[in-house]
Amino acid sequence: MKTVLSILVGGLLVFLSFECSSQGVEENVLKWENNQLNLGAVMEENGEVTVDYYFENKEDFPVIIDEVVTDCGCTTIEYSKDTLFKDEKGLVKVKFDPQYRGGTFSKMILVKTNIDTTGDSLFLEGVNIPYPEDVEQHYKIRKGGLGFVFPVNNLGTIFSNKTKIKYLDFYNFSENPIQLNQIQPGLSEHLHVKMTPPVVPSEERGVLEIGFDPTIKKELGFIEEEISLSVLSLERFDVSLQFVATLHEHFEPVPISKIDSVPRLELEEPEVDLGKISSRTKVNKRLTLENVGGEILNIRKIVTNCNCLTFDLPKYDLQMGESIDLTMEFDPEGRRGIDHKTLTIFSNDPLNPTRTILIKSRID
Repeated sequence: MKTVLSILVGGLLVFLSFECSSQGVEENVLKWENNQLNLGAVMEENGEVTVDYYFENKEDFPVIIDEVVTDCGCTTIEYSKDTLFKDEKGLVKVKFDPQYRGGTFSKMILVKTNIDTTGDSLFLEGVNIPYPEDVEQHYKIRKGGLGFVFPVNNLGTIFSNKTKIKYLDFYNFSENPIQLNQIQPGLSEHLHVKMTPPVVPSEERGVLEIGFDPTIKKELGFIEEEISLSVLSLERFDVSLQFVATLHEHFEPVPISKIDSVPRLELEEPEVDLGKISSRTKVNKRLTLENVGGEILNIRKIVTNCNCLTFDLPKYDLQMGESIDLTMEFDPEGRRGIDHKTLTIFSNDPLNPTRTILIKSRID
C-alpha cells in the first residue's frame, strides 16, 4: 500500500512540476502588432515623436504589465495598466526626445508582465538630426537656394537583397517654399526620393529620403552616381546630387554541416609584393584561383581601384577542385615611392563573397 501511495504522490509531483515549468518557459504571452518601428529622420526642432506598440493577450489567463524598462533617458513610456483578459488589446506608447546626440539610433524597451518577468523586447529605430548652431556654416554646399552638408553623399554598404535608405537633411535658404516635382525625369529606376515635410517653407529644414534598390541596379562593387532632382518653387529648377556606395551580394548563413558542399574560392596569394620596380617598366604577375568547395564557383566580377592595374581571366566558372591563373599587369608610369593597389574579386562563395588582393610595390 505504501508503495502504491508513493507512486501516486511521485506521479502527482512530476505532473505539477511539468505544469509549473511549462508556464515558466511560456513565450510570446503577448502578441505584438509590431515590435520594431522605424521613425525615419527625426529633426530636433519638431520636438518629441510618439509611436504606439499595440498588443493582444492570446492566452487563457489574465495579464497585467508590471513594468516597462527603457535603455535611454531619451524615451518616456505610457502603457495600459488594466488587467487584460484573453483577446483583449493593450498599448505601450513611447515618446522619443530628439534633443540628444545625432546619428542612427536603436533603442530597446522591455515589457515585463505578471506571466513573463523576463519581458518582451520592443525596438525603436531612426536617425536623429540635431539642429546646428550655425546654419550657414553647417549647410555650406549650396544648390539652387538649398543648403546641404556634403558635396558627395555616402550611402555606405548596400547588400543585394535589401533597399538602402539614406536620409539627407538640407536647409531652404530661398525666399519661397519648395517641394519635389511629381515628375522626376532625371531619376534612375533603382532610386526613389521622398521629401519630408512635403513642402519645406523658407528658412526651414527638410529631409530627402533616398531609397536605393539593388535588385534593380544589379551591380557589385564601388559605384558613383549623380542624380538630378526636379524641384518646384515659384519656378521649377533642378538640384544635382552626388552619391557613392559599395554594393555586395547577400548570402544566407551557411550551416557548419554544409561548409564543404558550397563553392569556396581559395587565393594562392591574398597579398602580392612586387618589390622594387621601375616606373618605366610594366610588371606582369600570375595569381592562382582555386575552387576548393563542393559546387561550381562563379566569379561574378573583378574590379581594380586604378586604370593602371589591368587583368585577364580566361574563364569565370570553376568546377570543383579546378584552378585557374589570373594574369594581371601593373603600369607604374608617372608614379613614385611606396604604392598600394587593390584587385577585388566578387564570387558566389557564400563564406567569402568579396576577396581583395593587395598589390604592393616600391617605385623608382
